[in-house]
Amino acid sequence: MTGFGDACIERNGISVFVEVRSINNRYLKLTLRAGESLGSMETLIEEEIRKHILRGTVQVTLRLVHERTPDRFRINLPVLEKYHQTLCKWSKEVPGLTQHTFSPESLLSLPGVVEELTTEENILELWPQVQETLIEALKRLSIMRLREGEALAKDIMQNRQVIYQSLQNIVARAPQVSVLFAQRLVGKVNDLLKQFAVSVEQSDLLREVAIFADRCDISEEIARINSHLQQFETILTKEKSPGKKLDFLTQELFREVNTIGSKANDVEISHEVITMKACIERIREQVQNVE
Repeated sequence: MTGFGDACIERNGISVFVEVRSINNRYLKLTLRAGESLGSMETLIEEEIRKHILRGTVQVTLRLVHERTPDRFRINLPVLEKYHQTLCKWSKEVPGLTQHTFSPESLLSLPGVVEELTTEENILELWPQVQETLIEALKRLSIMRLREGEALAKDIMQNRQVIYQSLQNIVARAPQVSVLFAQRLVGKVNDLLKQFAVSVEQSDLLREVAIFADRCDISEEIARINSHLQQFETILTKEKSPGKKLDFLTQELFREVNTIGSKANDVEISHEVITMKACIERIREQVQNVE
């Protein structure tokens, strides 16, 4: 499910910024975007996210902003001297360029000259603040995902209702299938009897009709679909994390409907089966995104 949440908490001169984005995925996939010094928190961040999110591709962006005080920085003198020596040597070797003295301001802006005094140990000490900020961002993400989930649930239930109505149409139509077959069979037999002047026992006709009725019996499939539809509503409305159960139940629904289509041997029932399959496919696409 898709969503976005962000949060910022400032404490003791340190601001923690967290952004959490999620997009649809059948499984949970986490990506952390942070500075190298924050890599030690990756496991802790993943553990916290797994408490709140079960499915989706989740991207977490984490930034720490320290209040800039003099005691947090130092000048790396060896690096500064190396820069100065190299630049002075270069200025002597360039034709037409007189020896140049480089200003301290220009040297201090070079990479690695000014270092921030941050160690892994004091980074880990910030975890409670990072955790608090992360949880707040995840709460805001969950609010957005909840709105999307409500819309998905509404769409799923609408498709479920169409499936249920088609099933009722099949229930009403099913008893007529054997009757229509018997009428067609009797009509064909009577035509043959007139054409070839032969007789057929009534019991033989009844046996053929009984065999056809047994082969086309879909009462068990109808009962199982009814059960699946009831479970579908229960899981969707009462389960905390219904995604995987709904995914499995959708597969079972498709299997039963497909069996009805192969057994029914009736045009009207076949039309209802097509409608049901289309709705099940739409539900299948939606439940892939449900946590």
